[in-house]
Amino acid sequence: MPTGSVTPIMDEQDVSPARAFWAAWSGWMLDGFDGGLYIFVLVPALIELLHSGGLEPTKGNIAQYGGYLFSIFMLGWACSMFWGWLADRIGRVRVMCLTILVYSVATALCGLAWSLMSFAVFRFLAGFGVGGEWAAGTPMLQESVPERMRIRLASWLHTATPIGGLLAVGASFLVPVIGWRGVFLLGVLPALLTVWLRRNVPESRAWRMKGVRSAAGSVAPMFRGPQARTTWAAAGMMACIIFGLWSCTFWAPTLIISRLTAAGTPMAAAQRMASYSGLMMNGGTLLACGLMPWIAVALGPRRRAAAVFFIGSLVSVVAAYLVAAMWMNSVTLFIWLLPPLGFFTNGVFALFTLWLPELFPTAQRSFGAGFAFSLGRVLGAVGPTLVGALVVLTGSYPTAITAVSLIYLLGLPMIAMAPETVGKPLPA
Repeated sequence: MPTGSVTPIMDEQDVSPARAFWAAWSGWMLDGFDGGLYIFVLVPALIELLHSGGLEPTKGNIAQYGGYLFSIFMLGWACSMFWGWLADRIGRVRVMCLTILVYSVATALCGLAWSLMSFAVFRFLAGFGVGGEWAAGTPMLQESVPERMRIRLASWLHTATPIGGLLAVGASFLVPVIGWRGVFLLGVLPALLTVWLRRNVPESRAWRMKGVRSAAGSVAPMFRGPQARTTWAAAGMMACIIFGLWSCTFWAPTLIISRLTAAGTPMAAAQRMASYSGLMMNGGTLLACGLMPWIAVALGPRRRAAAVFFIGSLVSVVAAYLVAAMWMNSVTLFIWLLPPLGFFTNGVFALFTLWLPELFPTAQRSFGAGFAFSLGRVLGAVGPTLVGALVVLTGSYPTAITAVSLIYLLGLPMIAMAPETVGKPLPA
């Protein structure tokens, strides 16, 4: 057996690869569901909440306050690096359960919000819970499966995000029936998953053997020597793809609704069209995630694969927003360009679900991967607010979004700094 690999030998406390995968997948899928809900209820929620605060729900106010609220959600997400630290100490599965409970309850509370301020607080708490599940679940999966299966299962893990997004799309069709508050109240359902997790999924052998003994040490090694460069490179890459994703795809339903209602389309019909657009964008993401094991092998080095997805993200954003939405002023063409937009901007996360845990040792894996993801969210949180401000300044969603998509070019040096891990086993 290669030095540093995770042992495939099972004992009575080990979990089957399939059960480990579906446990991590289910938690991450529900994260995608929770995060996706807000996109589709943004307009009706802000119309009511802005009115209650004495503000007019103009396009500019919806863009600006919608950006503020999503940035607040992402800041809560960023604070979730705490969960990675905790998962290295008390266990991946325990922390998965805690995070699911937090974001389930907080999402349901969003449906009871009485003002913009209360809604912002509940969105912050939901983000805090959502962000922690990945830091616990992804290391748990990679540590629980044989090396020969690890790349395939880790790559497929991110299929959970578009499936969760598709569930959010389905829930968005209920907005005319149960209202945006009722849709948020559905967010409490993921809490039921915690019962199954605690009864059926043990901690990984790698964590039991290594983590219990040494994870209680300092996280200082993450910021010393060669590992420091890895930590900061990982955080820089995640900042770029998170900033790009939420700055560029977050506004697609809002752009569609704004364009259609301005042309005289009834709000309900515009809302349905925005929901269909979500199906197409998540379909593109699902395709990328499903193909990622083969894409990663075909492209070879992780750094090359990352560069391809960064450049593809920039090109797809320019094509959809600048060419279709702005120059051609075609909502139809814009919608047809959403699958490649989802393929690159969201599909890239399947690569990092595989790559990030490979960059850190077992004792600090949850903290390291969680820190990179969470610090990326801190910087990425600026994105939606920046787009909202640029929309107010320029009066154009396509102009604002195209400008911020240049972040993908800044990510290329970060890729070059990260160590290559292809062909190497998961570090001990």
